[in-house]
This record gives sequence, structure tokens and C-alpha cells, in this order.
Amino acid sequence: MTPEIPKQGEAFITRFTQKYEDWVNNRNINHEDVPKRNYLSAGALNKRKGEPDENDRVETNSELPGHKIHGFDNEIKSLKNFLLDHKVYNEFKSLVVVGEYGVGKTALCKTIFNDEDVKSVYAPRIWVSMHSIERSEERLDGKISVLKKILTVLGVEVSILDKIKKDAVDECKSNDGESAKEKELSALLYALHLNLRWKKYLIVFDDVREEDNWNEMLQDDVEKLKKDKRWGKYLSDGFPKGSGGRVIYTTRDENKNLAKKLVAEEHEIHRLWPLTDSLSVWRIYDEARIENGEDDPPRNDKKCIEELMNKSRGLPLAVRLLSTLLPVFLDDENTEQNGSIHGSDNTTTAEENGTTQPPTA
Repeated sequence: MTPEIPKQGEAFITRFTQKYEDWVNNRNINHEDVPKRNYLSAGALNKRKGEPDENDRVETNSELPGHKIHGFDNEIKSLKNFLLDHKVYNEFKSLVVVGEYGVGKTALCKTIFNDEDVKSVYAPRIWVSMHSIERSEERLDGKISVLKKILTVLGVEVSILDKIKKDAVDECKSNDGESAKEKELSALLYALHLNLRWKKYLIVFDDVREEDNWNEMLQDDVEKLKKDKRWGKYLSDGFPKGSGGRVIYTTRDENKNLAKKLVAEEHEIHRLWPLTDSLSVWRIYDEARIENGEDDPPRNDKKCIEELMNKSRGLPLAVRLLSTLLPVFLDDENTEQNGSIHGSDNTTTAEENGTTQPPTA
């Protein structure tokens, strides 16, 4: 005897049949042109009203992520130790956080940046989003743009920055071999040095890339000084040493070529890996799902967590994006083995309702 199909199963078959027919009739359509809203939950759609399409690079700020960080407890402790280690309290140090897109570099640094222990030690604290930096073919433009942004945060007025540029152009007429851009860079580094002198500063450069031309280590380099003793030639001149300043970079630089240019030692490159803890991945998904207005979790948690781990590869951002998709409610496997079919009666267990946590992998 053919078992009775529950109502939920009938609805699924109806949806599947409709989707299949649509696919058959529209196989030649370029699916890249299909609006992403067709696959998003109602909560996700409401959040995205008026927002532009996703971009490869976004503007960031120093505000806390707005959601709890899961699975990076050890990384948080490591970065806090880098900032609060009393053995090197007065030394200048820099660190690069390297990881692929969506692994959580920015969220991790925001958490550290706003940590109360860190805030009590560092002043000023400056967040530089490299997304907003002006770029051109001229190598020095990116560096000049970054320095102006930092000085503006420190309270230097735009009129002063304009005067620095004007003076550099006027001095360039003396034909001493330096270009106007080189003179402007040197003056900005001097202004930055004066504003940071004797201060225990913390500066985060978020999403540094090769095209930004911010590609010099900020530690003092004896060999570098032997080549050119002129002050203001190198970026390191603008960052005072001896008061315990710290600089953190984040970059997607997979081959670590850029990372090696930014720091002096290999141990100053901190690699951030995707999550392997299935419980942390589930918690990220579950919290994001609730934020998106979805009240009902998938019925089969174990199967769901396996799908999440496979499709997200442990990337927190990918997990949160998956939570915006219309959920698929999964029927338990081997329903005939236990003699019942979910939905055919009103008796369900807590596990069937998705209220239990999935086992850790």
C-alpha cells in the first residue's frame, strides 16, 4: 500500500514540479540575469531595500559587527596578547591578518578595536577603510590619500592639508630633484609624526591591496636608511617609535606577497582560517536566520549542518548569506523504518522540531 503523503510533502512536490517546469521552459536563460530577490527570504529582502548590489570591496568602519563572533576565541586572545603584552609594551609592533574573503578578518579586528582593555590602553585609535582611498596610476597618490585620512581623524583641518599641497607645488619650482608629490608626502609624514609623537596609538588598515600602493613596512630599517637618509622618504618616518604604537592590517593576499612587504618577521603574519567547528557554524546560521525573520529552523539539524559546512566551507560570511535564502524543510531519512511519517500526526519530538543543537563535528 502506498503510504499517505503528508501535507508538507504535497506542498514540496507542488513547488518542485513548478520549479522543474520553469527550468525546462527557460533553460536558455542566463541565470546570472535572474534577480537574486527570487531566492531571498522576506526578512533579507526588507533589509536590502534601497541597497546597491554586492560589491567586491565595501566601506567599513570601527563599529562592532552587530552580531556575535563565534569560533574565533583563540584568535581574539592572540590579538589581545599582541596589543597588551607588557614585555614589549613600549616597542612599535605591526601585524597582518591574512585570510580569504568572508573569513571574518574585519569582524575580528572590530571586536579587538572595541575591546575595553584595548580602549583603556590605546589613544588615539584610528580605523582606516582602504576602500575609500583615492587611486591613480601615480604611485604616491594612494599613500598621500591614506595619510590625509589619518590626519583628518586626528583633527587636522582640510585647509591645512590643502596648504601643504600648495606649498609642495610651490617648492617644486626650485628644481631640487623632488617632485611635488614627493614633497607633499614628506610634509604629510612630518605632520603625522608630530600628531602621534609620545602617544600609544593603534591604527587598523582594513582590506589593504596591492593597488593601494601602501606596501612598505613601518618598522625602522637600517638598510633602507643607508640607501636614502632623507627624512620623509619612507612611510615609517610618519609613525613614531618608542611609545608602544601598534598597527594592524587586514588583507586577502593569499600568497602573502603583500603581507611580507608590510611586516619584518614571518611570525607577524597571522593567518585566519575558515571554521571547522560545526557548532559555531550552526550558531552563526541560527542567529542570522532569526535576524532575517525566519521563525522555523530546518527540521533535520544534522543534515542541515552538513549542508552548511559543505556549502559555506566554514566562512562566516557565507553562512550568514545562506541564512538569507528561502529555507528548505527537510524530512527525516528512513521515515518508514520508525513506522511513522512526520506531519501525519501531531506528536513530534524536540529534535524533529529543530530545537536541539546539532552535534559537533
